[in-house]
Amino acid sequence: MRRLTNLAQQAAPSELPVLITGETGTGKEVLARFIHSHSGRPRELFAPYNCTSMPADLVDAQLFGHRRGAFTGAHENALGVVRSVHGGTLLLDEIGDIDPRVQPKLLRLIESREVHPVGESRPSIVDVRILATTNADLAQRVQEQRFRKDLFYRLNIVHIHIPPLRERRRDVPPLVRYFLHQFATRYSKQRLQMSGDAMEALMHYPWPGNVRQLVNEMHRLVVLATGGTRVTTQRLPFLLHGDGVPAPAAARETVTLSTDQPLAAALQEVERALIVRALDTVDGRVTAAANRLGISLKTLRAKRRRLKIEPVP
Repeated sequence: MRRLTNLAQQAAPSELPVLITGETGTGKEVLARFIHSHSGRPRELFAPYNCTSMPADLVDAQLFGHRRGAFTGAHENALGVVRSVHGGTLLLDEIGDIDPRVQPKLLRLIESREVHPVGESRPSIVDVRILATTNADLAQRVQEQRFRKDLFYRLNIVHIHIPPLRERRRDVPPLVRYFLHQFATRYSKQRLQMSGDAMEALMHYPWPGNVRQLVNEMHRLVVLATGGTRVTTQRLPFLLHGDGVPAPAAARETVTLSTDQPLAAALQEVERALIVRALDTVDGRVTAAANRLGISLKTLRAKRRRLKIEPVP
């Protein structure tokens, strides 16, 4: 994610379109807003437009505006989303689902900064930065002739793909801690802490709804918290199988490593998992955990500081 945000920061000040892809719930709009906030354009001028399941005539009028009397129901002139965000950023959300009949107008907007409102005799020039998101395979849709090839190439100049949460498990602990703190502050509740076993289970959960699901689960957890600050796997019902049986312990005792990471990072990940597991097994008793790991108490404390492993109650 650091690499992605660095790329986003590099692309932000330019006028180039940015195509952001990823599964539903990975945070595509969040990254788009991040790009806008680093672009130098007025922060308040950011307009997300959902392209999903809209008929061509409606999209045309909503995006590019229309003149009074241009069609039935057009009782007054309308600027449209594009012209209303002049000087700012337009986010075309789920661009892969936009009606093919509107795509030539989008291409014209990107290439010439021109919009042609419905019913107007001439186009208007507008200054808008285009960002687009999709969970679809646009290259495949081009092959299926459902998406214009030239529009795809214009959008795909800067392409940022956000991997699903299951492929970046090390992001789970900081996300969990962040959202627990956010919601605890919002509801004036005591900040919750995950047991080592619960955190390990969260790291190995596949998160089909990605970060959006994680946010919702942390929100629910804080709202329903009645007492105590330690969260165990029993308070995380979404980790259960359909039959209500907790996921096997063996699955939570497995460390999944990426072969693309440096050796030092991989060793650190294994070390962290072993220490967290040992602390949870002995209910947070540090001396017992050190004995279980075969290291001194001083060494364990030093490793916890270095690896930023929070105390287990």
